[in-house]
Amino acid sequence: MPRILALFLLLCAPVLQSCHQGGHGKPLVISTIKPVQALVYAVAGQHAQELELHQLLPDGASPHHYALKPSDAHLLENAQAVFYIGREMETFLGKSLDNLPATTRAVELDKVPGLQHLHSRTRDEDEPDDAHADGTEDLHIWLNPANAIAMTQAIGKTLQTIDPAHGADYLHNASLVAQRISATDGHIRQQLQDLRNRPYLSFHDAWQHFDTHFGLSFAGAVTLDVSRLPGARHVHEIRQIIEQKQAVCLFQEPQFPPALINTLVEGSNIRIGKLDPLGSQLPLDANTYTTLLQNAADSFANCLRGNSTSP
Repeated sequence: MPRILALFLLLCAPVLQSCHQGGHGKPLVISTIKPVQALVYAVAGQHAQELELHQLLPDGASPHHYALKPSDAHLLENAQAVFYIGREMETFLGKSLDNLPATTRAVELDKVPGLQHLHSRTRDEDEPDDAHADGTEDLHIWLNPANAIAMTQAIGKTLQTIDPAHGADYLHNASLVAQRISATDGHIRQQLQDLRNRPYLSFHDAWQHFDTHFGLSFAGAVTLDVSRLPGARHVHEIRQIIEQKQAVCLFQEPQFPPALINTLVEGSNIRIGKLDPLGSQLPLDANTYTTLLQNAADSFANCLRGNSTSP
C-alpha cells in the first residue's frame, strides 16, 4: 500500500499543482479589496505578469455589503495565497476561509507584526449612535501608511514563499514600496500640519487610522452602521454636531448613497468634499496605494481650507 500511495501521489502531483494555479498556469494570488491588491501588485513588480493577481471585490463595491458568489468561492479554493484585511471586515468570506486547502496561504493582514491597532471610536454624549462602538477594532488599517508598510513586508514574504525562484526580488520590491510610502507619508504630514483644528464629518467612520496618524480633527459620522441609513433623530443629531463642533467639511464616499447630504447641510455653511477609502476609481499600477493616500490628503486639504464649494 505505501508503494501504491507513493505512485498515486507521483502521478497526480501535476494535477494537484494545477489546482493552485490560475487559468494560464500561473500561481493564483487573491486580494479582497483594491488597496490590498495595489500593495500586492507593487510588491510583485516585474513578476506581476508571471502571477495571476485577482481582486475579489469589483471596483466600487463595499466590503460591508458584498456577497460572495460561487465563482468567487471557486477562485478561493484554487488560490495559492489569499490576502484579506480581517474576518470582521470581509464578513462575506464566511466559512470559505475555513474551507481553504491546507496548502493555501491565507494572510489576515490585521494580524501581521508591526501593525498599529485602533478600537472603533466610542460615542460621546453629543455624537450620534455608533453601532460599531463596542470595543471592536477599527479595521480600516490600510489608511495608516505605517500599517501599509507592515502589510507590504508580509506580502513580500508570502510571495517569496509561493514563488521562491523570485523571492529575493519580492523582498527587494517590498523595501522599495515601503520607501515610497514613507516619502508620501512625510509629504502629507507637511501638507496637513496646519489643519489639525478644523473638525470634519465623514459619511461613515472609515478615516480614524488616517486622521489619527496625521492629527486631523474628527467631529462625527453621518452613519457608523453602514447597513442602514440614519433616521430623523440621527439627522437632527448630525445637524447639532455641525453647529456645536463647528465642523467645516462633510465628506461623502462613492460606495454609499449621497441622498442625505443636502438634507444634512441645509442651512449650514459646511462644505462638501469627497473621499474614497478604497481608491475605486484609480488605475492599478505600482503607485496606486500612494496615490490613494495622496488623493485623500488633497481632498482633506482642499475642503478644510475652503477650496471646495458648498452645495
